[in-house]
Amino acid sequence: MFAKRKPTNFYYYIISLTVLTLLLMPSSALLAKTLKIGHILAPTSNQNQALVQVFKPYVEKATEGSLKIEVFPNEQLGHAPDMVEGVKLGTQAMFLGSQTWFGAYIEQIGVATIPFVFNDRDHFQRWINEILGKKLMPELIRKANQRIINLEPPWERGPFRVICAKKPIFSPEDIKGLKLRLWPAKMIQKSWSGLGASIHTIDFAEAYLALKQGVVEAITSPFDLVGPQKFAEVAPYITELRQYPQLELISINEKIWQGLTDKEHKALVDGAAEAGKWYNEQAKTRVAATIASLLKTNNAKYILVNRQPFVDAFRTKVIPQLIQEGLVQEAWIKEIEALK
Repeated sequence: MFAKRKPTNFYYYIISLTVLTLLLMPSSALLAKTLKIGHILAPTSNQNQALVQVFKPYVEKATEGSLKIEVFPNEQLGHAPDMVEGVKLGTQAMFLGSQTWFGAYIEQIGVATIPFVFNDRDHFQRWINEILGKKLMPELIRKANQRIINLEPPWERGPFRVICAKKPIFSPEDIKGLKLRLWPAKMIQKSWSGLGASIHTIDFAEAYLALKQGVVEAITSPFDLVGPQKFAEVAPYITELRQYPQLELISINEKIWQGLTDKEHKALVDGAAEAGKWYNEQAKTRVAATIASLLKTNNAKYILVNRQPFVDAFRTKVIPQLIQEGLVQEAWIKEIEALK
């Protein structure tokens, strides 16, 4: 039998030093909460860089370490609908994505993805202020258990949308029969099928391969993702249509939000605003350089068209069909028209 050794004074010293260190540490370091935010875009995208370079350090500094932000790009936490559902359930704290993904919970949000329903971004901004921010936000909290924290200023995704295709797109007639990749949202799929497109539902992360293999002929995309997602390599005809103004929204689980302090609330909102300013600036100032790069690197063709035939086709044909099929309420369209 071995005799038990009595603890030495050194042993007690180590314990005392450890306890003293813990007592002297800021309470925020002991109680730090980690918030995971996921999205579907590439690590090199402006959106991801805005989160990593601006949002994350701002929040962590402003809260003195009581909040830690972990960013998961490229569908690491799942597909977009799964992540929005994860935020609803609280298995994921935050999500970054466009307005389209919230239409599954609040149908009226989907109206903001109908091509050419808004005249311009100023018109869209009035809808954000009056409809999304005031009318639909409480409903989103109630039905989807999450709130949006970055409407002021909004992240202006893109800053506009284009179609990347294997053939030139000049007019609505060129859409007929086009094998078009879209995401699983009924409103946007019905909108483009209304012009005769053949819709293929494919995850964003798999869109490049689908274009390369010829499963689809075209994809509609925010302009600033054409480069990071390498779409021009396999679909070199880029038509600038500016189909609809788009947002990048940051949502957070409501229960998690209610469990945070006022200081942490302010840090998240202010951090999202600062990241949004950075993102908007990057998106706007890089347009010309990005076009030049796509033309040079991918031998792409950048097409500027008369948008009016597309506007007329959607407003006179597609939108009435959506109303008739019950996907859109006429009152929603009238609300938009009243904001012009």
